[in-house]
Amino acid sequence: MTETAEQNRYRRAMTALPYASREPATAGHAVFWKVTREILTEHAPADGPEPSCKDCHRRWPCEMAESAMKQVGVWS
Repeated sequence: MTETAEQNRYRRAMTALPYASREPATAGHAVFWKVTREILTEHAPADGPEPSCKDCHRRWPCEMAESAMKQVGVWS
């Protein structure tokens, strides 16, 4: 199956998360990064040509996923 743009964006956000959490300015915020990872994991895109959120079943990216991806620096 071909990866959609949304699925690619999600994959990039999950890849960026460990690096973002080690940035000197934010490295001491372990709880924040733990919650961000949980949000991204729970609100992952479901498989399909037009993915929906696995948790809230809205069109992906839902508001929760959108916010979490921006926190790790993945805007689009």
